[in-house]
Amino acid sequence: MKRRSNFKDYCSRGIYMITIAMEGRRPLLGRLSGEKAEEAHVELSEFGRKVKECWMDIPKYYPQIEVVKLCIMPDHIHGILFVHEKIERHLGHVINGFKAGCRKAAREMRIITAAMPQSTKRKDEITSPVKYTAAPPQSPLQAAQQAPPQQAQQASPQSPLQAAQQAPPQSPQAPPDYDRHHGLIWEKNYNDRILTGKGQYERMKAYLDDNPRRLLIKHLHPEYFTRLGNINVGGIPMQAMGNRFLLDNPVKIQIQCSRRMTAEEIEHYKNDILLRAKSEGAIVVSPCISPGEQQIATAAMGATIPLIVLLLNGIPPLFKPQPRYLKACTQGLLLMLAPFTYQNEKIDNMRQRCIKLNDIAADICKDD
Repeated sequence: MKRRSNFKDYCSRGIYMITIAMEGRRPLLGRLSGEKAEEAHVELSEFGRKVKECWMDIPKYYPQIEVVKLCIMPDHIHGILFVHEKIERHLGHVINGFKAGCRKAAREMRIITAAMPQSTKRKDEITSPVKYTAAPPQSPLQAAQQAPPQQAQQASPQSPLQAAQQAPPQSPQAPPDYDRHHGLIWEKNYNDRILTGKGQYERMKAYLDDNPRRLLIKHLHPEYFTRLGNINVGGIPMQAMGNRFLLDNPVKIQIQCSRRMTAEEIEHYKNDILLRAKSEGAIVVSPCISPGEQQIATAAMGATIPLIVLLLNGIPPLFKPQPRYLKACTQGLLLMLAPFTYQNEKIDNMRQRCIKLNDIAADICKDD
């Protein structure tokens, strides 16, 4: 969601997690390395190292800002900035200055050959708290599988990991289909998340540290992290990701918890669900919306019980499953279904949508 909060002036004290993607999701910043998930890391390209330098230089121009964290992925970056004191120009100007430094470095390295011509230069959209349209969507798998033509012609076989780990060109030349004339390096705008909730700051730092591992897991198990397109579930076409064969299991149990249930009631219900699922070889099905449903679904995955989860807001472009779903997905124990088209706007009919998801879960669990 590339839009600013209506309740923040972006000049005052605060902690912000910023995400900026490369134009066209080009993997110019480095390459993913590691044969095992615990070894995953990104080897920065020369340009990636320059981008890191530009980010770490932000406090030189804005002493009120502390660089807390930076995670550079092959085609995007995540960074956490702590604004300790009020700044005269809002955060959009800070990000714009960082982008300008990166563009200058890209021109010097001849990744792009010219600055954007004045006649086509875009207005600094990041300085206005309005909504924007993201760049054309591309799945993570498509981005990971882009290989330079000369590598695609090699006779020797490649492993799935090698195919997913295509490095940026060793020379500073950009890919041949890259729009070098306009000098575009970054996508329009950026994403920000204001870290205000309890524990959110530490969770986001851990999320950034874990980013390479999650990406490598997706590359090692493409069969479970590729969109399956529309599949028909109970007469409803749905986007899906995960193990579609879980739908074929004849025994399915719905998880549905009212928010009025007490902790004791949820615990009793959870134990009953887990016992039934284990004894009957069942799959549990739920939208996992209420805290009780989330607690039971997490316990089910921990007990290696397969789960079908109905997503509340569809499957967005460049979808990344939640960390708690990641392991289950790699084990073939998870199927995510999206009855609704993805939207990045607020859901107005939330209650009706939740009821609909529970009705769909009930239909999935009916005996054939």
